[in-house]
Amino acid sequence: MPKTGFTISLVGRPNVGKSTLFNRIAGRRRAITFGEPGVTRDLVSVPVEVDGKRFHLVDTGGYMPGKQEDDDLLAKVRGQVLRAIYESDVVIFLVDARDGVLPLDKEIAGMLREREKRFFLAANKVDVRAGRESIDQFHELAADRIFPVSAEHGTGVGELLDEVTALIPETPEAEPRPEEGVARIAIVGRPNVGKSTLVNTLVGYERVIASEVPGTTRDAIDVLVKFGGKRYLFIDTAGIRAKRKTENVLEKFSVIKSLDSLSHCDLAVVMIDGSEGLTHQDQQILRYVLNEERAVVVAANKADLWKGEEDKRKGMHAIQEGLGYAAFASIVPTVATSGKGLPLLFKKIEEAFEGFRLRVPTAILNKMAQTFIYTVPIPSKHVRNRALYMTQIGVMPPSFAVFVKDRKSVPESFTRYVQNKIRAHFGFNGSPIRIVYREK
Repeated sequence: MPKTGFTISLVGRPNVGKSTLFNRIAGRRRAITFGEPGVTRDLVSVPVEVDGKRFHLVDTGGYMPGKQEDDDLLAKVRGQVLRAIYESDVVIFLVDARDGVLPLDKEIAGMLREREKRFFLAANKVDVRAGRESIDQFHELAADRIFPVSAEHGTGVGELLDEVTALIPETPEAEPRPEEGVARIAIVGRPNVGKSTLVNTLVGYERVIASEVPGTTRDAIDVLVKFGGKRYLFIDTAGIRAKRKTENVLEKFSVIKSLDSLSHCDLAVVMIDGSEGLTHQDQQILRYVLNEERAVVVAANKADLWKGEEDKRKGMHAIQEGLGYAAFASIVPTVATSGKGLPLLFKKIEEAFEGFRLRVPTAILNKMAQTFIYTVPIPSKHVRNRALYMTQIGVMPPSFAVFVKDRKSVPESFTRYVQNKIRAHFGFNGSPIRIVYREK
């Protein structure tokens, strides 16, 4: 969580409603909420503007006591919470008003005072009678004031925000948000192929929790990365397993968030386990990317497990053979733990992003089309059909309109032919090409 302007973090023990309040303040469903403790693990951060005041809002995992040797995953969640507290300007400390003061609430309050961190105590779930009647108990946490709120219904949230945002210094109107004008890159793949490890290597610290336990990442996490003088917004996502293997509702929510990130990104890095080769599920994930018409780069991770150059060559060839309609994607061998292959990965990301936005002048496009497209009859059993004219009508993805005599009789094979000819002459490396037909 690099420091980017005024930062407000939400902390508290598990299942007190932090993610619900986060979504309420952010104004959209950004964090996964679910009726069981421990859903949030990584830090989820979004830029927010309230009454002209801009700040970064951070949702944290539920703080749990214990020693690292007891549970490595809990220890990592706890470390993330402590980091968020340290790097925040203000903390909103959330408690469950229905439960009264619990020992863990006292521990968190003591930790905040020990670090001399300015915090606002919000007693959540006052929409029920038990919550309203227990508020006075929280005075023993020695907060300056208790804010009764209902994150679910919004009660009291406005008053809380008025007090918190009053501490934010005036921000120049022209100050850009860190994410504006930055390529959005979703890292997708099966569980445990190294997605979170790659993100942590890119930023140089454990920004997202990486564990050998499949399914550690549950939400889609935005991470701003600088590389080679440029900025990129990477989205670390939960592992996507086959539908028949998703074991519970929470895992299904996580997969939905991962797939949703594809519709909001510019480019997808599909990470696979290079030592295993391209699996059926990897191919399905590639189909998800193609359905969203996003640019794509394949990262063949764990490349250090290949036994020599010959084994690597065979492995890369087998992956290339299995790409199918995504054969235009570059394959980059990587080792996420050490950062090996990252310069080449960024080079291919740049190429794919450039192709995703490339626009070909009409005169140059038609010069190619006169030789390879207009003179080629379109296969058809019923009518004599051919292409008459072609123009580019959009980018992201690059889209071309081909004017024909009869658009209903154009077979898929001709579309592939047109796409291949466009690629052969203009590149579009790593980018899908959309072809639409119109009658003239």
